[in-house]
Formats: sequence, structure tokens, C-alpha cells
Amino acid sequence: MSSTKTDRLSADVRVQLAGLSGTDPTDWHLLSKGRHAMMLAMAQQPAGEVLNQPLTCLTAVAPAISAGHRPTYADIDADTLALEPARAAEAITERTRVVVGQHTFGAAAPMEALRALLPDGVMLMEDSAHCLGEIARGADGAPVADVSIHSFGLEKMLPTRTGAAVWVNPDAAGQPWHAPLLTVLRGLDAAGRRQRVADVISPQVRRVARKLGAPGARAVSLAARTGLVEEVIMASERDGLIAGTPSRLTGTALTAVARELPGLAASQRHRRRVADIYREGLAEVDGVTRPAALDAPERSLVRYPILLPSLAQAQACFTALQDEGLVPGLWYRPLLFPGPTDPAPFAYDPATCPVAEDVSSRILNLPTAPFVTEEMARRAVTVVLAVLRDHAR
Repeated sequence: MSSTKTDRLSADVRVQLAGLSGTDPTDWHLLSKGRHAMMLAMAQQPAGEVLNQPLTCLTAVAPAISAGHRPTYADIDADTLALEPARAAEAITERTRVVVGQHTFGAAAPMEALRALLPDGVMLMEDSAHCLGEIARGADGAPVADVSIHSFGLEKMLPTRTGAAVWVNPDAAGQPWHAPLLTVLRGLDAAGRRQRVADVISPQVRRVARKLGAPGARAVSLAARTGLVEEVIMASERDGLIAGTPSRLTGTALTAVARELPGLAASQRHRRRVADIYREGLAEVDGVTRPAALDAPERSLVRYPILLPSLAQAQACFTALQDEGLVPGLWYRPLLFPGPTDPAPFAYDPATCPVAEDVSSRILNLPTAPFVTEEMARRAVTVVLAVLRDHAR
């Protein structure tokens, strides 16, 4: 792809993101992955602690480790599946450098409440991977976060496969990390040839591997060591080290983002319709708990989460839905999904987050993606109700 075409597509994507979020295109930067964006932003802060929630993918915590920080955790609110401000306040120390407010499944994190907790100099990072183009605003209408991370990656809001966007708040220009971060983001190189090849062939390889089951998964893991195929979560990331080199978003990945981004509004409308079906079908069903803040009809959800009475029932529903081809999700069971190979760098103590532990043991998330028809959503409700009836006998 020519540099002229790359520049034109990049500018178009930034303009669209600015329009979605009510911001300025010049404050948006496009790069390889959301985890790379998190790592680069965290690396601009002196070594210390990064506060996150354990109900997350470990690729949201590994950036802190890779940037030289120690991860710490606070418990979540079961109504939002996001950091609970009072618990976050207890976990913030004089060594806290970054607090990550994660929007889990939809834009529900209490960003303004988190902002009010932070001492001067602590970066508030908004993880908007699940709600592309949405930025939390305070009562005064101004954006709350210092840095907001958005994902074009697999199983997010668009049928794109990779890439990310990071918004850097211009009002944070007085912070020591601000200018260095902009310098890094503006100076990123384009992806190397090996990465460009991986971007093209990895989705096809993973698709074939899923059909082959365990042998396919082993083959992908072996191929990933060559760098020509990427797993969704690389082996090093399960040890706490982010894989790959941060780069500008270019090539086929940028082309896909520019092509799909205009369809975001339609995708959001579809996801709300599907969520309505789950909401109505599972209303007042004994044994089904729904996070209240995520049950708002106006909220676009990347998946629709429910909590079942027990791990056994959650797993039974998952298996039954999978057998029907209804693509249930396991986010985030276990915590720090899909679980570290080496827990030591992640430094998580289960005793500190009982709500997250409980939620993780009972969660099931139902698909809302564009391929999910309204008929499929109704079938999913029927399957969940049938499993619950069987367990009630």
C-alpha cells in the first residue's frame, strides 16, 4: 500500500473516531494492538504500580508488567462488572502510577468516580476495547480519562481482526508523561514484512485450526513461534510479556478498519436488538442475575453477560449453547482470562476480590455479533431456560 493511501485511510479513520466521540481527529493515533497502546502509555510513567480489575483478559494486565510496573487489583461492582470506586480507593497507594477503568462488555465503568480518587500525577486509562468510539464524560461534559484505548481486534465491535486506536486527552498536556507519549505514538514505524504476512494469514490459519480441535491448536502454537502466525493470546503474554513490536496501523489491517468502521452504528443497533431479546426472554427467571448497569436498553454490548446460580449450571449452559452452534463466551472464566501460565508476575491474590471471584465462577456471556440473528438469540434463551429447568429437578 502506498504511503499516500495509508495517510488518506488513517486520516479518514481518525475523523470517524472523532465524530463518534466528539473529539478532535488530531488526538487519535492508530496502531497495531490495544495491548501495545496500553504498554506504551504505561511506560511513560515512572516504575510503580498499575491498578486494574481481575475480571479481565490477562492481555490488559501484561502491558503493565512489560512496562516495568507491578500489577495491583481492586474488586468490581457486580452491577457494572467494572472497578468499584470504594475498593479502588483502598487499593491506591503512593506507588500507584496508572488506574485502568475497564468498560466490561459495554460502557459502564464509573470513570468520573475513579477520576475523583486519583492523586495528581496518576494516569487514568480508559479501556474501551468493548465499546469502540465511546469515551466517558463527566458531569461538565468533558472527557474524563487521560488516555482512552479502543480496539479493532478479534471479537470486538466490528468484524475486523486487529488494530487499535488510542485517544490522548489534550487537557493533560501539563502532565510529564504527555509529550513523551505523543512523541512515541507519532514516531511509530510501519509494521515489518513478517508482521504484515501474519496479519493476512493468521485469521485463516486460526479458522482451520478451530475445525481440527486440539491438534490444530498445537499446530498454531508451534507456528506462532516462527512469528508468521499470531495466536489471539501469545504464549509470552501468559507469562506477562506482551508479544510483538508496536507499530503504526497500515496495510490490510488499516484497509479493513476503514472499510468496516462506517458500519459501526448499524452493528450497535443490531447488538441492542439482540440484547433486548435476551433481556426480555430472561426477565425475572429464577437463578439468572444480570448486571444492572449493563441491562440498560440504550447500551451497546459486545456480549450480553448473565450470572447463573453455580459454576455447574454456567458450564452446562455453555456446553448446551455450544452444541447448538450458538457461540457462547467464557469471558472471564477464569479471572485474568484465559489464565496465566506463570501466575507470579501477575501478583493476583484471590482473597482481595471476592465479588470478582464469585462473578467469574458463574458468568456466561451470550453473543450479540452481527451474525447472530434474532432467531438464534431466541434459541439461546430457550436453551438457557431448558438447562435451568433440568437443574431444578
